[in-house]
Amino acid sequence: MTRQEQLTGHPQNNRKLGGVSRRQFLKMTALASAGLAIGAAGPIGLTGCGGTSDWKSLTFDQVLFHNLRLFDGVKNRLQPGLMLLIQKDGIKAIEPLGDLAQFRDYKKVDLKGQTVMPGLIDNHVHMTVPFMYDVNLTVLRQMDEAIRLNFRNCVLSGVTTVRDVGGFPGKIKKYRQMADALEIPGPRVISSLSPIAARQGDALGAPEKAPYFTNPVMKWALGGNYAERPTNLEEIKEAGQRMIALGAQWLKTLHQDHSYSYFPRTLPNHGDEGYRAILKMGADHGLKCALHEPLLSGFKKGVELGFHTLEHMPLDGIIPDELIDGFIKKNMAMMPTLMAYGDVFAEEKILKLIKEKGEVFLVPEAIRQMTAKLEESLDQAKKKMTDQEHRDLIFDRQYLVNMFPNQVANLVKLHRAGAAVGVGTDNGGTYSGFFGRYREELRYYQAAGLSNYDILRMATAVNASILGMSDRLGSIEKGKLADIIAVPGNPLEDLAVLSDVRLVMKGGVFMKAEGLGL
Repeated sequence: MTRQEQLTGHPQNNRKLGGVSRRQFLKMTALASAGLAIGAAGPIGLTGCGGTSDWKSLTFDQVLFHNLRLFDGVKNRLQPGLMLLIQKDGIKAIEPLGDLAQFRDYKKVDLKGQTVMPGLIDNHVHMTVPFMYDVNLTVLRQMDEAIRLNFRNCVLSGVTTVRDVGGFPGKIKKYRQMADALEIPGPRVISSLSPIAARQGDALGAPEKAPYFTNPVMKWALGGNYAERPTNLEEIKEAGQRMIALGAQWLKTLHQDHSYSYFPRTLPNHGDEGYRAILKMGADHGLKCALHEPLLSGFKKGVELGFHTLEHMPLDGIIPDELIDGFIKKNMAMMPTLMAYGDVFAEEKILKLIKEKGEVFLVPEAIRQMTAKLEESLDQAKKKMTDQEHRDLIFDRQYLVNMFPNQVANLVKLHRAGAAVGVGTDNGGTYSGFFGRYREELRYYQAAGLSNYDILRMATAVNASILGMSDRLGSIEKGKLADIIAVPGNPLEDLAVLSDVRLVMKGGVFMKAEGLGL
């Protein structure tokens, strides 16, 4: 079996299936846009985890879990009649259920028939984004609590490891250390620190509207730029070396030719020599490199240059077969982040969620700002705009609505070809990407027709392999880290059970244990 097959579980002789029929395409589009992304009824997603002051972790040297069903992240079935032995931070053994009395030195935990599975992994987040974009003194006062809330909601929803691909280096390092020291609840964080973006260009093409990117006061207050903005090859190298010196575990850069609009603004990108310099710095220091690329031109550039991961599924057309072949041959991986784009279908429900339960996910100033952002977007959707008004937009809601079916079709095409596709939510990267909504990303995969087993593997074993951490994470096997969650019901039959995570253990430490008498 090749490495690509190990990543995906697909034999390589399946990768020539190519594209989808028009009928399949329209069916997937209808499913994705008809409401599966926002839930059949009631509020979307998980109901969050509240504030940060009432949490405490719990640690035992040895733990024995019993009365459980095991989804180990490898086999496409639940395994009953087992007990799971944890010693310090690792999985000591998985054994047939025996006489519990002989394990006198273990803390015994009856899981009451729940399903145990590997901790979820989110391979595209922005942990330090406070959901406040209009900077004022209130934002600065509330920002630390907003970040703590992000960390808490993330891990208590069952996500035990994340790859952060853009944020403020000082804040990332501070809160990662606090989470590692169990001072706050939070996931294990693998970070690129600041992305290395082109000058005067960002994902929306409007740095003047994004003060976190350019304001020197923000840089001082937040421990670095949200994004580095080099102007030439030498500055690109300096920015990369600066991130490496600060402890970056990945490097991230961007390629986007135009803004998200029918009348797009052209955006600058690095030249090929700049991208190659970033890849070389990564190779010299043993770091993988990620490329933001929501357009076909970026996908093509990423394949040509051989980036390890591509971030965001192309939305402006269907990926050609020859590019997918190159993607697979170079052992690349895709982070679709469908929720970041598909949530424009769900803005009314997200707005309702904020108004009813916003304090679960957001600090007060973020509630105010996000409510205004969503109301503005909904007003835009109802308004008949002139061509000039469209040209003035940097974020065209209707453009994303119309282009989203391409992203769904591209997910299916890559998956059927046997390409490595992981799970990344872009939580923190959009106005709706609240931490604790991981399952909403998986809904889009379901709507596209992927099996629950394939989706769960993408969220665990495939994501771990993409991180280069499959020897420690992604499955429940002897010798791996004890990153474990438990849910009532069977996720192989119904992914909705992931909205009710009762147990979270990260590296052998209980982060959450509802109804277990601990």
